[in-house]
Amino acid sequence: MQWRQGEEKNRMKRFAISMMVVGLGIGAGVGRASAGASPIATSMGDLHWGLSEHEVTAYARRKLTAQFSEEIAKTKDSGKQAKLKAELKKAQGEIEGSLTSFEGGRSRWDQSPVAGEFNYDNNESMLVAKGNGVGSYYFFLNGRLWKLVEVLDKSAGGSDFKKFSQHIEDKFGKGRLKKGELAPGQGNTQWLEYLDRNSRVRAADESSKRGGYAVIYEEMSTVRELASLHPKKQRKAADAEAEAAPAPAKEPPAQLAKAPTKRSIFTNENRTESDTDFQSRKQKTATEARDRAQRAHDRKEDAKKGEALKQLGGLNGSDPLGGL
Repeated sequence: MQWRQGEEKNRMKRFAISMMVVGLGIGAGVGRASAGASPIATSMGDLHWGLSEHEVTAYARRKLTAQFSEEIAKTKDSGKQAKLKAELKKAQGEIEGSLTSFEGGRSRWDQSPVAGEFNYDNNESMLVAKGNGVGSYYFFLNGRLWKLVEVLDKSAGGSDFKKFSQHIEDKFGKGRLKKGELAPGQGNTQWLEYLDRNSRVRAADESSKRGGYAVIYEEMSTVRELASLHPKKQRKAADAEAEAAPAPAKEPPAQLAKAPTKRSIFTNENRTESDTDFQSRKQKTATEARDRAQRAHDRKEDAKKGEALKQLGGLNGSDPLGGL
């Protein structure tokens, strides 16, 4: 009996960590990355930078469904299946209610596993999804996704950082081992780091801060943007990472003069555009919206005038009150 309990416990540990390092794509687009995509992009699947809070909520619900469905399929115990289904329903229901806007300078998240991962009064927000021993924290800037922190208890992630690192390198390949502070003021730790042209992944030993391990996905352009907004806190770390990031791929000669591109804030569109095009389209959209509002207002005014003219049509010139 004890042997079976031990096997069940070990199986749950393996399941939890596999959900953490591989579960980003399960049931949500794993393998859809283009041929030759980096391990980071492949791991993220359908999850990409720039998604809205609503889109990430839908993604997180699909991800939880896939995770729990796999576990439900592994057991024939109807009671355990019912329990897992109830846990899934509860976990999905808690996602939307978890939306937090970091305003005011203080919140309960200051003493949480993600303390230090956000700034106040900077139009930042967060959604949380929890299930099967993994906590997924989705961070937004101006309503668009730019960071994901996956937190795993030490009991599920492995007895030490070496074992945890083996799981990570099985997924992403050989990483760069670093030591120091992940963020200023957060204390020294160690982590494996991976970079591509768009993203950074850090698999960190967070025993002292989070009580376990964390895998942190970040959009590098936003890391640099925040560093410029909060230089004392983040510039040094971001500059160091920028130096270590791979150089962008060379473009064909005909495209060398093309302006740098950025992801559109129109987050339901999977496209990139130059800064000039972005500002032009933004202005055009605002102008069109004002024009539509003005036309709607004019139609209402015309309708009012029409009603007034109908009433005036019944008036008698010699007896102004005759038609009333």
